Amino acid sequence: MMFRFVWDKFKKTTMFEKMLLVVGLAISVLGFYWINNMYMREPKVTWPLLQAAFSYLLLIFMVILTDSNESIKEELKIVIKEQAQEIRYLRNIANEQLDEIRLLRRDLTMKKR
Repeated sequence: MMFRFVWDKFKKTTMFEKMLLVVGLAISVLGFYWINNMYMREPKVTWPLLQAAFSYLLLIFMVILTDSNESIKEELKIVIKEQAQEIRYLRNIANEQLDEIRLLRRDLTMKKR
């Protein structure tokens, strides 16, 4: 059941999100491998090791932020469509009310004559 849910979610993703997933996994595996090799060569905490680990974490954080921005963009697209429909609906109502006001004014001017 859970696998089905995850698979359905994965099918709904865009091509950009799928590419980002592959790139993120590659960054995670390769970065961990390189940092692990660096530590195995010299099993002390050195500045180059700390710099590599910090850069690795920043890179992963950037991938997460990129995915978040993409998700927000997709959600905003839906909200903008709904707002455009609402604005069209409100304009139609306003136009109908303006037509009614014009008819009422015309009737009042005819009654005064």
